[in-house]
Amino acid sequence: MCGIAGIIHKNSQLVTDQLLDTIGDSILHRGPDASGKFIEQNIGFIHRRLSILDLSDAGNQPFISDDGRYVLVFNGEIFNFQELAQELLDRGYSFRSHSDTEVLLYLLIEYGVEVLSRLNGFFAFSFFDRTKNELILARDRFGVKPLFYGQDSGKLIFGSEPKALFAGGFRKEINESVLNELFFYRYVSGENTSFKGVKRLLPGHWMKISNDGNIKEVKRWFSLKESAQAHSRITKPLDWFEETFHQSIRYRMISDVPVGTLLSGGLDSSSVLYSQVSQGFKGLSSWNISFSNYEHDESSVARRFSESLDVGFNTHEFRGEELMKLVTEAIFNHDEPLMHLQDGHLLGIARRAKEQVSVLLSGEGADEVLGGYVRYKVHDKVWRYQLLQVLRYVPDRFLKNERLKKMRRYLMDGNEDFQIMSNSNENFLSDINRLGGVTGGLDVSYRQQMLEEAKSLYPSSRLRQLLYLEQHTHLFTLNDRNDRTTMGASIECRDPFLDPNLVIGTASLSDAWFDTKGKGKKLLFQSIGRHLPDYITKHPKIGLSVPWNEYFLKQKEFNFHFEQMNKSPLFQFETFEKLQIPQIIRDFKKDGVTNYGMVRQLFFLSLWYKNHFGE
Repeated sequence: MCGIAGIIHKNSQLVTDQLLDTIGDSILHRGPDASGKFIEQNIGFIHRRLSILDLSDAGNQPFISDDGRYVLVFNGEIFNFQELAQELLDRGYSFRSHSDTEVLLYLLIEYGVEVLSRLNGFFAFSFFDRTKNELILARDRFGVKPLFYGQDSGKLIFGSEPKALFAGGFRKEINESVLNELFFYRYVSGENTSFKGVKRLLPGHWMKISNDGNIKEVKRWFSLKESAQAHSRITKPLDWFEETFHQSIRYRMISDVPVGTLLSGGLDSSSVLYSQVSQGFKGLSSWNISFSNYEHDESSVARRFSESLDVGFNTHEFRGEELMKLVTEAIFNHDEPLMHLQDGHLLGIARRAKEQVSVLLSGEGADEVLGGYVRYKVHDKVWRYQLLQVLRYVPDRFLKNERLKKMRRYLMDGNEDFQIMSNSNENFLSDINRLGGVTGGLDVSYRQQMLEEAKSLYPSSRLRQLLYLEQHTHLFTLNDRNDRTTMGASIECRDPFLDPNLVIGTASLSDAWFDTKGKGKKLLFQSIGRHLPDYITKHPKIGLSVPWNEYFLKQKEFNFHFEQMNKSPLFQFETFEKLQIPQIIRDFKKDGVTNYGMVRQLFFLSLWYKNHFGE
């Protein structure tokens, strides 16, 4: 719901209003409704507010305790704050607002960070104890809300986006040590980022910092493995799932501003809209991205479903100069390189939606939590994985199906562990080596750590191991995308499928509830899916697919950069020295298909570099 940032000077230099204003201005899009600051000598915090709950000035931040000891700046929502508020009332607290921020402040005063496990919501916050001279930074379980930090010899800065660090005087430089990982996986996993010295506080972690800017402790407060193991046995999984999903929707409809829904026409977002309507919520609207004359357009399905529920339907297509402008702005909003490449479209539809709503619900997370991607099928059954190995020995010329060709390239990459860690890739080692290769090694330490954790929880299911890994890697990138694109339009995006009760309970179920038969997502299809029409449940899974090959070759706004991208200074870094970029581009131009995944990666990496480093 907001943007937060703070700075601690290590040399006792005073923090100024002007510095905090500069930092706050960099994340103005996250909170255009109000601004608040706290300064105490070498320490300063700033909050940019997007008003969602308690629209009065009483909801403005920072929140300071009555005795002046504690200071809180908070981004996110605590959906169960009303139940927790009653507990605080019983303990003698009184409230001056109707804000979940005030509830969180008192919970932290009363219970400390131990209360985090009781919060249902998404959040990133800074909690300062002026008596102990100690600052706590914390982040939600699944990384829905971002928090970055960096330090040098003179200061420590944190913020909702890396740009807040740069506005505070932190130098913007490429982190060359992660370029191989960035190029191969399209994103940097774990705590590292694309920028030198800038780190992300990992989801489900808190950090303790002294008032002289030194990091004293970093602790993981949430483990999906431990929470799943401690969960009570679910006796009727389908009934449980449907009930828990509806509760998740009820929580995410708590708002003092209008709430809309991102509707693709697929099962996940349709389930969200169905639940809203079936529970009697009014004033709903749906928001859809369309593609004219393109086989992957789902707007007609989304329109049909939305209108059948008497929900106002809105769709828009983004092309040409408008789309290029949106992509450029999305690159600015995201800071790091775009991974999923639909950021411009989502930013565009969020801006359209902002004309009517300030909150959007999304179907994000369902595939990773429940097992819905086609690419998961290869690791679902041992016999299938073994049978598919024959593809490794079949020459490409005998494979007419593009998906089988991609599968062959995927299976050429090492052992099954490495393949699982590369399951969401567009390009594989065999592709990169065929096209010249890259210089240097590939760091997969964080992915390996999460995979080993998954193996200890699900020793007999490679599919469950893959899902667990995805929930700690690929899903985090989707959450980043949704946060930057919607907050870039001053909208809060809420994800019902990432309700902690839903995710933890699902993780505790037996392997029998997870397979990729049909479209996968057995729990969803056999619960909420039973109430949806056939044209939704039987509709082919498409996702938000964009015809970038046509845009690169035929739309002048994109073609201009496409023709120049091989000259990007980015490709002079060591990682790209061996890569045959001119040949990759020439072969793609012949048919618009060859090397398509590689061309997309090179296009958006070079566009990112141009927009952030001016070259």
